Amino acid sequence: MSYLREVELGATFPPFASLQERFGFVPNLFRAQTLLPRTIEAEAGIANAVLLQERALSRTCKESIMLAVAAANRNTYCAAEHHQTLRSLGVPDQQLHQIVIDHHRAGLSAPDTALLDFALKLARYPAWLSGEDINVLRGHGFNDESILEAILVTALVNFLCTLSVGLGPAPDFEPPAIQRSNKTRLPDARSYVGGTCGPYLRAVELRPQNFPPFAFFLERFGSIPNLFRAQTLRPDAIEAEAGAFRNVLIPEDILSHVQKECILLVVSAANLNTYCVAAHCEMLRAMGVSMEDSDQIAVDHHQADLSEANKALLDFALKLAVRPSEFGREDIDRLQISGFTEEHVLEAVVVTALNNFINTLQMGLGTTPDVEPRRVFGPRDVHLPPAVESLTEEAEADPDAGLVARVQDGDLDAFEELVTRHSRRVYRTLVGIVGNVEEAQDAVQDTFLKAFQHIGSFQGRSKFSTWLVTIANNTGLQRLRERRHLESLDDAGPETDEEFHPRQVRAWADDPEQLCSQAERRGLVESAVMRLPPKYRVVLVLRDIEQLSGEEAAEALGLRIPALKARLLRARLMLREALSTHFASNAKRMVS
Repeated sequence: MSYLREVELGATFPPFASLQERFGFVPNLFRAQTLLPRTIEAEAGIANAVLLQERALSRTCKESIMLAVAAANRNTYCAAEHHQTLRSLGVPDQQLHQIVIDHHRAGLSAPDTALLDFALKLARYPAWLSGEDINVLRGHGFNDESILEAILVTALVNFLCTLSVGLGPAPDFEPPAIQRSNKTRLPDARSYVGGTCGPYLRAVELRPQNFPPFAFFLERFGSIPNLFRAQTLRPDAIEAEAGAFRNVLIPEDILSHVQKECILLVVSAANLNTYCVAAHCEMLRAMGVSMEDSDQIAVDHHQADLSEANKALLDFALKLAVRPSEFGREDIDRLQISGFTEEHVLEAVVVTALNNFINTLQMGLGTTPDVEPRRVFGPRDVHLPPAVESLTEEAEADPDAGLVARVQDGDLDAFEELVTRHSRRVYRTLVGIVGNVEEAQDAVQDTFLKAFQHIGSFQGRSKFSTWLVTIANNTGLQRLRERRHLESLDDAGPETDEEFHPRQVRAWADDPEQLCSQAERRGLVESAVMRLPPKYRVVLVLRDIEQLSGEEAAEALGLRIPALKARLLRARLMLREALSTHFASNAKRMVS
């Protein structure tokens, strides 16, 4: 299952028929997009041109690039796919293991090692790539056709990684253990070049009258962008990219052109892609958006003249593109709360992924902007929210850090100890969310299974216990969603005074604890807590029962601190009102 519902397209749907013939199955990543068949057609075209056709690089070489980059991105879905493909191509398991954790120890030739070095730098730090990196590959015997294909393959795997994070499909194969370091540590700012110091590769002449994709770009943009002129060694790739533009960016039946261009703009700015920022600002200007407004959207869309819904859309795209390790089902829910349908969400994911493809491709080619940039992006503009700039003291002091490290190294006994430490908290949290003991017990198992499956991607940016409670929260939320009769507990909308007015917050007796036995009192409180609406119940459980700090509870629920405090206040008022009547009447009986 993925985050979005799926529909049946049938075995005769051409991309599915092709995948079935080539691989023997249709990957879950494509099944997760059946709400918009045109997006699948676009992706199939790019994958066929870049990955499946035998060109300058062998299939094994291309799959090795994709496995190394997927592992560096800590993307279990894509790592599983390319790990399995390489295994089917005859690559030994030990070599695959080393490609995943450290390709320098994989026994590869010097040229193949240099190629993976290049791809990883382009995938992770594209704005730091320069002509020197291209020359290193040339020194290892790679010609411009081979280098262009390596750039295309790296862009494609970034595309697929973004898609898989945004859609959440289950892996088609058992994922390999990913142990690569994934610290957010940028190269030296002095080596920053910005991705516009090329073009690095030679090109050949293609004329619009003889090459339909160029005729299409000329008609659509009034000129042929340098990004496509730089790829003329691979006309088939340009044709596939033009198909993606036709199927993803041009249709306006779901998201509008302006919404898509805003997504492309904010994500390009976050990726420090001056070329694409200039291009999308120009596109927005042609659509009637002023240059000043475009600049504001690029720099900080929260201060731009946009609707709250469109700000939420851009928040969604930025988190998916820039902070994929933090992205989850709750982000889909928040976007839907803002009024977007599943089709809107799917198209937003695909547009964001396509943007990462184009950004990576442009940085690898080093093409110069087609229009004069109003702003040049540099290291000072790196999009790192405060939560991920550095490890907090709290995370560094995590008492579970040693056990987590052992689990990530394959120690199953260490995970059993983590289960023992935290099962009670997870259980109480889930009881508070789902309001049902039997269902909470099942959800506990689901929570720890998910934690085990994804512990390789846990980076210690928060306490392990906070991360685990977040998983429990999402698991409980999913069960509530499946029931379809309770309001969402992760509704991040404003907490207005109209939501709840306490009616009976009367004074209790001086010592209400004396009015009933401890067991009776506990039963009354538990019953009242279970009757609270889910979004208030879970806040009360985390803060007042589990004793999480405000910061931990806010992080687990994906809320800002003020919203958490407002919700907790209402939860306490609701609980007090529910208990007030009982204690007051009890007090009457005691004194009569």
